[in-house]
Amino acid sequence: MKAEMVKEAAEDSLLSSEVNLAVLKEAKMFHFSSEVLTSPSMQSTLFKAIAASKKFGGLVFFDLNLPLPLWRSRETREVIARAWNENIIEVSRTELEFLLDEEHYQRRKKYKPQYYAETFEQTKNRRDYYHYTPEEISPLWHDGLKFMFVTDGTLRLHYYAPLFDGVVVGTEDVLITPITCDRTGSGDAVVAAILRKLTTCPEMYENQDVLERQLRFAVAAGIISWKIGAVRGFPTESATRNPKEQVYVPSLW
Repeated sequence: MKAEMVKEAAEDSLLSSEVNLAVLKEAKMFHFSSEVLTSPSMQSTLFKAIAASKKFGGLVFFDLNLPLPLWRSRETREVIARAWNENIIEVSRTELEFLLDEEHYQRRKKYKPQYYAETFEQTKNRRDYYHYTPEEISPLWHDGLKFMFVTDGTLRLHYYAPLFDGVVVGTEDVLITPITCDRTGSGDAVVAAILRKLTTCPEMYENQDVLERQLRFAVAAGIISWKIGAVRGFPTESATRNPKEQVYVPSLW
């Protein structure tokens, strides 16, 4: 099915000559998703902006955001490969399994969870979910990568860094309130919160405890956005810092 248009959309019309280098020079981080890669006219503009951002000392955040039904397998991997060599990457669990391929997916399916443990420490090794090991995601890792985040809605946020890896647990329970809205913007709120903390809290890159604390902030932002609603906007920082005032999420405390 094809759609006719009078003029290309604004996000597909930015020329390389229109890239504002002054903005990139001040920016600490440059964020983009795979959607811009679907437009051939935008790819040259994108890679010019990425090169300029790196030249000015900024980090590049690749938010895959892959609509799997709209891509063909071989074409998808070729396009993604061009943009994969960035500093920080965020993918969903489904996207990760797509990129790792069938062998890894089948391994996860055969995983049998264990629900009983004598101590809390044992629960870290007896999970009722699958956390890919650094060895399993090594085909996707490269030397310049500082973080890879794997989201599973707001239920879990897996993270991988050169020195450590782990998972932050959130919730998927629907908030039953008179003003609960759809959760369309929840993933965007999580990514926006991660971006904010990566640019304001450099300790995250070296300290695992600090990283997990800030990622709980990101999960809280995603959860609270259900209440605020995708159309109405994202939560304020003060609201995200005080989620107990907004919702009760036992796993966050």
